[in-house]
Amino acid sequence: MSNASSKKSFGFYIVLLAAVLALAAGVYFLVIHGTFGLDSTHNGDCYDPIITGLLIGGAALAVILSLVKKYGLASAVTAIAPGVAICLFVHKCYWYVVDVFIGIDEKHGFDPRFMIFTGLIAAAFVIGEVAIYVRKTKA
Repeated sequence: MSNASSKKSFGFYIVLLAAVLALAAGVYFLVIHGTFGLDSTHNGDCYDPIITGLLIGGAALAVILSLVKKYGLASAVTAIAPGVAICLFVHKCYWYVVDVFIGIDEKHGFDPRFMIFTGLIAAAFVIGEVAIYVRKTKA
């Protein structure tokens, strides 16, 4: 093994995992175009290009910062970018969630695409938060 790879600790891989999850969430959100529910009303259309940009751009920036050994900044990016994306997503999808909870869309409940995206973005955020507090290099 090379000397460079032996100095990386568990935290380095946590940062990369958070970046991969953010990238997966961003690509998934782009592919489904943020549309949830069976109808195509505006309440089920939660797409916002800023959310996609934050997730994909944040993941790319975190990987680049990790490659240039700026691990602290990379872990901050993996926490902040999905966090801001979650806030924007909650703002954008408020009416879809309200429709499901109030019972307008009670027959169907939450769309599986909504649950998958929410799981991906939440996992990216939580793992990004963990990455802040975990050592990135061996002492």
